[in-house]
Amino acid sequence: MTIPKEHPGPSPSSLGGGHRLRLTGGAVAALSSVLLIVTALLLNLNLLRLREARGLVRLTNEIMRTSAEVRTQVIKAETGQRGFLLTAEGRYLAPYEEAAARIGSDHARLVALVLDPEQKRRAVALGALLDAKLNELRQTLALYRLDRDGALALVRTDEGQRLSEEIRALLDEFDNAERQLLEERTDVQDDRAEALTILAGTTGMLSLMSALLGVGLIRKQRQEEQLREVNAGLERRVTERTASLAEANQELDAFAHTVSHDLRAPLRAMRGYAAALEEDFGEAIGKEGRQYVGRIRAAAERMDSLVEDILTYSRLAREDIRTGRVELEGAVDAVLEAMAPAVAETGALVEVRRPMPAVRAQGAMVRQALQNLIGNALKFTPPGKAPVVRVRAETRGEGSPVRLWVEDEGIGVAATHQERIFAPFERLHGRESYPGTGIGLAIVSRVTERLGGACGVFSRPDGGSRFWMDLPAWKD
Repeated sequence: MTIPKEHPGPSPSSLGGGHRLRLTGGAVAALSSVLLIVTALLLNLNLLRLREARGLVRLTNEIMRTSAEVRTQVIKAETGQRGFLLTAEGRYLAPYEEAAARIGSDHARLVALVLDPEQKRRAVALGALLDAKLNELRQTLALYRLDRDGALALVRTDEGQRLSEEIRALLDEFDNAERQLLEERTDVQDDRAEALTILAGTTGMLSLMSALLGVGLIRKQRQEEQLREVNAGLERRVTERTASLAEANQELDAFAHTVSHDLRAPLRAMRGYAAALEEDFGEAIGKEGRQYVGRIRAAAERMDSLVEDILTYSRLAREDIRTGRVELEGAVDAVLEAMAPAVAETGALVEVRRPMPAVRAQGAMVRQALQNLIGNALKFTPPGKAPVVRVRAETRGEGSPVRLWVEDEGIGVAATHQERIFAPFERLHGRESYPGTGIGLAIVSRVTERLGGACGVFSRPDGGSRFWMDLPAWKD
């Protein structure tokens, strides 16, 4: 933006103001760049966490396979020994000797793989039982060669059966504990991945907001500089200020578009690499790995929606508004036509009470607010229940605004939360229960504010919600 000068040379005050302006713009640009770098680092850290989780899963699977092998070899040794005792045929000793030789090495490998202290204790205790079992098998065979009846009598003491049962019980306990460890480790990794994703989204959002704030600050400083330096006639000052505002808005739009592209580029890369990973290595990473890839893609899509909603919210704050006659019935019909797939998918019952009055507003903004309110009514419904939505409008007297109602029979909102839900990024429920970006109602609030109206809600938990918007009535 060019600031007109009335004097032949710059004044000291103008030089000082310009210097402060450059410092402020540079600081804001640096902050935005740092936040973008932090976002990328957090996303990479998230991927590292996912790789750690896959490593723990592989380790647990290996431990479970080794445990099963120990169990199999014990059964094989016991079966071979009994077969020999019953038949006196030497062919039964071969599986016994093979299993007896492998039990020690398999158990040593199991002890080496286990990391958890309690599991390590169970593995060591298992070793003592295995030694006792092998010793019992060897003693019985040695006795059999000297005294067959004595060996059979030793078998009938059930000492070997008792050791086998203790080994099976300890292995069952070991396997159950390992499965529990796998679930706990997976939960911890999921929580970390989600926290890092949220943190990355937050830093990305802060980067966008700081960039927008910086551009707004630059615009404000330039306007102040213009007012200090231009001392000519009022009409020329108004004309120049209007031109500078238009240029600043163009700069803000361009900067917002650039920041949006810079934020969305890594998100597109995340989705692309996740799709490539699933397509090229889907069989190799297994079902759980594909689930992790799906979570990465879902997180990228949520972040993309968040960026879009932030830009929409920002545009509403600065764009020029030209109001005119808006027929509420036409606006409602247009929104319902656009949302027909969502209405059909949820099986919703939507009732529109006619006729509706006209208001002084901007059609696109009214439709945006209506779409957000009806979308919330379709979304925040108890599981297994079809949404019920009612749309109506009322005029409450001469000179009063038109009140537009969007009512539902959904989960409702507690009284303590009914004001803060209209603030940006305020969520009362987790994304896994009710997806969204937390900006929809903030956009409704911004729309009504820019149109000279107001909005609010009457609700109670499990009792549905009645959202309202006050808009200026149209006067012929």
